[in-house]
Amino acid sequence: MEGDNKMNTNATTAKEPNGKIRQAFETVGTIAEAGLDLGVLKKKLESAVDEASLDARRIAKHGKHAVEDMFGDTTYWIKKNPWQTVGYAAGAGLGIGLLIGVLATRPKRD
Repeated sequence: MEGDNKMNTNATTAKEPNGKIRQAFETVGTIAEAGLDLGVLKKKLESAVDEASLDARRIAKHGKHAVEDMFGDTTYWIKKNPWQTVGYAAGAGLGIGLLIGVLATRPKRD
């Protein structure tokens, strides 16, 4: 029954001379609300982009500090144990040299 009243009201509004004007104003109101919603959505999107940019800068800064700490620790360890460092470097160089030698002298398979 309630749906019938709504239909009758719309039909009456369309038949009245001011009904089309009222419909136009309602349409304009709906469009204005949609425009406001788009404005709010744009502001939210800009805010999310700004937050993501800030997070990225923060992560880069933490990464930079971690790398600087690693270099500091490595420098300290090298200065504390110079001969052990030379041994590790020589072993790594020998291993990489042997690997390259084996790969370079392998016969090619067609």
